[in-house]
Amino acid sequence: MRTKTCPKCGEEKAIDDFYFQRRTCKPCVREHQQRFRDADPDYNRNRNLQRRYGIDVEEYRNLIADHNFACGICKVEIPETIAYKGKRSGVVDHNHETGDIRGILCQKCNLVLGHARENTDILYRAIVYLSERGAYTPKRQV
Repeated sequence: MRTKTCPKCGEEKAIDDFYFQRRTCKPCVREHQQRFRDADPDYNRNRNLQRRYGIDVEEYRNLIADHNFACGICKVEIPETIAYKGKRSGVVDHNHETGDIRGILCQKCNLVLGHARENTDILYRAIVYLSERGAYTPKRQV
């Protein structure tokens, strides 16, 4: 069995305990990644927002606040947290042709717009269809 010594922890380990073309062992790499995530938990979300929409976490939080922390369509509460774990954060709704940000929606409402191909005629016909055939109305919880 081939072995390799990790320069970080100094332990000699099997070659399978190392990622391909990495000097440090898998546990040391994971420890480093965890420390990085703990130091800046918003890093990945911020990078994603910047790359996709050209906004940062503060602008995202301002958009949620502008919507009174609720989905722009169904008004369900959207938590201020931007973390992926726990409650799902709001989705940045944008025009796919221009890239302009329209607001923040819950994931379900964003999917409705996407499945309707952002076409108002399709959405209008869906309203007419539900109006004629009886729409589902969820029971309100008291």
